[in-house]
Amino acid sequence: MKNSILSLLLLVALGIISCKKTAEVDPTAYPLKEYTLDLNQAKAWLPGKWKLIKVSAQILNPTIPNVELVIDENQINLIQDGIQTDKVDYTTVKTDYGLLIKTNAQPRGDNWYIRDPSLYINKDRMYLDLGRAQDLPAYEFSKVN
Repeated sequence: MKNSILSLLLLVALGIISCKKTAEVDPTAYPLKEYTLDLNQAKAWLPGKWKLIKVSAQILNPTIPNVELVIDENQINLIQDGIQTDKVDYTTVKTDYGLLIKTNAQPRGDNWYIRDPSLYINKDRMYLDLGRAQDLPAYEFSKVN
């Protein structure tokens, strides 16, 4: 009986030790090493002209379209190949998971950049994540002005 109890305790202890989880951060998950979670700081950095510099998608070597976002305090102008193709109203909100840009963008094939993405921003770079964890694209922009 004593051996059975010791064996059971040993089995439980080994089970607990083997279940130890380690959280490893994927350094490529968010290309911005430094970004703000402060809503007011993000709102201060957001206005301006932003040029698309990188597309993160589940396809190899995705093409980077010639896209710029011109953002003021309440609207985003989407410019593709020098032509304005969309203009939407937006608000920046803080959630339990970080910052989010909420827009009134209607679903179309050419306005993915502005459809309610998660926002990671610093003074010179902006990363808009539409859901990389669910195989959706993410976009990195560089501030032009």
